[in-house]
Amino acid sequence: PQKETMEIREIFEDMGFTKEEQEIAVKRITSDKKRWLQFMVQEEIGIHPLAIDNPYEIGFISSGSFIIGAIPALLPFFLLDTVPRALAVGAASVLLFLFILGAMKAKITKVYWLLSGLETLLIGALSCGTGFLLGKLAASFF
Repeated sequence: PQKETMEIREIFEDMGFTKEEQEIAVKRITSDKKRWLQFMVQEEIGIHPLAIDNPYEIGFISSGSFIIGAIPALLPFFLLDTVPRALAVGAASVLLFLFILGAMKAKITKVYWLLSGLETLLIGALSCGTGFLLGKLAASFF
């Protein structure tokens, strides 16, 4: 607690408060544990309660992104008759999807669209390849 009160004093000192004002602020903040914790989280760690996004919205966006991202890989398995063919078409679809996604990302990042597309394609291909190889390796143990 003593270290924390010193940190509160330092925060108010940095804001230009006098020693007397610092003491008043420290006493006011530390008199209520909830207020004290909220102050330390906000000022020391930098997390503001209003800045935390809605977890339901984040979950919905993440789920939607996951589903949309999985469609190019999974759709061929529902439409084609053999697994090797579906795997090849799925892999090609994913690579194309990654390139298009990277090229679209260039609008936001202001990077040349071809470089952005190739970067996303390369990172995605390495990730997919690593996952595929780890899956094959795990399958050999079970």
